[in-house]
Amino acid sequence: MITVIPFLYEDIDDLKANTYLIKDNKNNAIVIDPGVDNDKLGDYIVRNKLKLKAVLLTHAHVDHMRGVDRLVQRFNCQLYVGFDDEIGLTDEDYNCAKYLKEKLVISSKANTVADNEILNILKEDIKVIYTPFHTKGSVCYYLSNSGLLFSGDTLFKNVIGRIDLFSSDRKPLRDSLGKLKILPENVKVYPGHGEFTTIGYEKVNNLFLNR
Repeated sequence: MITVIPFLYEDIDDLKANTYLIKDNKNNAIVIDPGVDNDKLGDYIVRNKLKLKAVLLTHAHVDHMRGVDRLVQRFNCQLYVGFDDEIGLTDEDYNCAKYLKEKLVISSKANTVADNEILNILKEDIKVIYTPFHTKGSVCYYLSNSGLLFSGDTLFKNVIGRIDLFSSDRKPLRDSLGKLKILPENVKVYPGHGEFTTIGYEKVNNLFLNR
């Protein structure tokens, strides 16, 4: 059984980014997109006796990875990021830190992931779906048995991620969204910002999935 614990940050400086803690029935856990650099998430993991195995990034933007080094160092866990987004861990133009007048260079060593790769971290496999356009290396993480998709800034409720940033590439937009359109309609979507949704809802209400 997979459980999702959302950490939804409403502070404007954090761009209302969503972080997700996912655990299985053996208390193995992963964190997706740790957007805030403080001890609250780590303390929650310790308090609930979870075993943090990995931090997964949907893309390398500052508002989704401020807490990476703190978690990786505290729990000695692995870090995963899309192959074409590895540059964003240390390039402050690519990760938009300069745009937000921040500084962020990730010191943790990352494992890069590719399209259709299967991560055997939890008791349920996690499939990598390569969805570039918001960034050149954006990925979604799909747990097919549980019907869960962690879409980062690829897909939001009623809309999609920006395509006008330094790290964006609009050319693969249609192909990337096409990979999500074919998922079962009951798949629950946990986006990088905003409300949860489903693939079925987006196929009806999101103009970008209807093009």
